[in-house]
Amino acid sequence: MTAASTDLRQSSVLRRAKPLLGTLVDIGIGATDSDIALAAADAAFAEIRDVQRLMSFHEASSDLSRINRAAPHQRVEVDPRTADVLRLALDIGEVSAGAFDCTVAPVLVRHGLLPQVHDAWPGTFRDPTAARTPAFVVEDCAVIKQRDCLLDLGGIAKGYAVDRAVDAALALANGRGHRLDSVFVNAGGDLRFHGAGTMTIRLRDFDDPARLTGTVEIAAGALATSSTRGLDGSARRVSPLVDPHGAMPLPMGAGVSVTAPTCAVADALTKVALVVGDRAHAVLARYGASIVRFSAQRAPLAETP
Repeated sequence: MTAASTDLRQSSVLRRAKPLLGTLVDIGIGATDSDIALAAADAAFAEIRDVQRLMSFHEASSDLSRINRAAPHQRVEVDPRTADVLRLALDIGEVSAGAFDCTVAPVLVRHGLLPQVHDAWPGTFRDPTAARTPAFVVEDCAVIKQRDCLLDLGGIAKGYAVDRAVDAALALANGRGHRLDSVFVNAGGDLRFHGAGTMTIRLRDFDDPARLTGTVEIAAGALATSSTRGLDGSARRVSPLVDPHGAMPLPMGAGVSVTAPTCAVADALTKVALVVGDRAHAVLARYGASIVRFSAQRAPLAETP
């Protein structure tokens, strides 16, 4: 990692990285007190672990798994954070006319991209685009499925974890009477920065990581990148991203980077952009977001210093 803005190159920035969310999460805390910086980083990692525990498709005890096992019209009480993400998913799904849809998990299971862990073959679930009514509703901290559906929060949950990590670091410092100079969290394509000035991100070519494709600066905001090839460098024959309208994986070879005020929104809107292309601009404008890089052949990767 080589690209950095001026404030991120200062010696007062503490750096920590841990494997979470299926990637290596990189956190930087700018502070004058090293003990506060370390405590803030620990608080950020703890929050990420909480979000992962609550919204994992793989863990049987997660809120998401309990929702997936529930029968239609059964009320499932969930953590307020899970409810927040599901409300955001519903909102973006409605605004994008279904281009974002977190009920496409059966497609991913069918293609071997998610495990069959919920005692139900995905063929038993209806096509999520078949009904005009939402597949589920959120009432306070309860989720009620309106029909059979299988949810995967994937990227939007990862983006939310990044947002919560930044908030947790700031709250820890504030609670101890300190002010952090800067916070950044990078979780494998989902990145958020808080601080004065800007953070410069270098975008690396997905097919050739040694080649830089450009830079983008973000100021107190988020950047998310999605690629139909995935961002982990694995050789895939099927895209991990789904077109909800056709209930099929998207064609390989496209990628997009989106800036937005929050990482959860930025990540969700990368999927909208990949599904509908130029028609996504009106949706992105609704959330104060914009496309900073789009490629039909290869996707850039965001790199922090």
